[in-house]
Amino acid sequence: MNHIVNNLWLGSQQDADKLVRDNPEKITAILNVRGPDNYQPPGRDQSAEHFGKAYKWIPAPDSGMISSAHTKQALLWLQEQTDKHERILIHCMHGISRSPGFLVAFLVKSGISSSSEEAKAMVASRRPVLPAVQLPEQVRHVVLVSPLTGLPNRLAFDEGKQSPFVAVCDIDMMKAFNDVFGPIAGDMLLRRLGKILVALGLVAYHSETDEFLCKGESSEELNSKLPEARRIFGRPFPLYAEGRVQNIEGADFSFGIGVTRGANFDEQKAELRAAKIAKAQNGSPEWLRHHLGIPGFQRTG
Repeated sequence: MNHIVNNLWLGSQQDADKLVRDNPEKITAILNVRGPDNYQPPGRDQSAEHFGKAYKWIPAPDSGMISSAHTKQALLWLQEQTDKHERILIHCMHGISRSPGFLVAFLVKSGISSSSEEAKAMVASRRPVLPAVQLPEQVRHVVLVSPLTGLPNRLAFDEGKQSPFVAVCDIDMMKAFNDVFGPIAGDMLLRRLGKILVALGLVAYHSETDEFLCKGESSEELNSKLPEARRIFGRPFPLYAEGRVQNIEGADFSFGIGVTRGANFDEQKAELRAAKIAKAQNGSPEWLRHHLGIPGFQRTG
């Protein structure tokens, strides 16, 4: 559990559970934003376990996105508790994505931070996080969404406004990643990429399995934002796998950009294949080398 600023702390499910037995920070209010995720026991209203504390449960799914409806509930409750001078813990499962996302929104709304970027920097300086982001207005009202990532799906792409340029993105070595860390960790990787694409202002869609589509008004826009997304995606990040939280480094994705011509994306997929072939000559990603324990391991076959 980390003190962020003023009366606000950020933590995990474990931190919240510990408050039943020990409360050195004298936390008097808890905002639990842990909704559906891949862990047991599931997120739930635990107010009965925290007798005497103000308690609010908002069941935000672990999709890397937070809805405006959930954000409004959280901001109202946080302001009410702040006005009462309560000492507040905001938590989700690991305190990495959902709870920092709500905290960032409150820091901006309350005027503590002047922008989301400043708020994110403040939180990140006190705890390693990748805050969940709120879906842009044009995406938030789309009904046809991927249940895994919270992004609009391929059908939503087909029915939406056409864009002159489209990029097809595909996570590198996804099958190997699932084999090493398990499908639950693989799902978390997919959500991470979706969240990064949206955070960079891309109109992104989760097409299928490990494939994403991004619309752009120009090839320059896509060629600028997607390499930046790759850079962020490759940074070390915490991931729960094999019974523990561990840092994953060197995740990557490939992309192909082309003009919009129907629904086949032949130009984009040809460029995507070329990018993957070029990467195959450079050996294995850091996460796989680390897993194998062979720093110089090169991929063969």
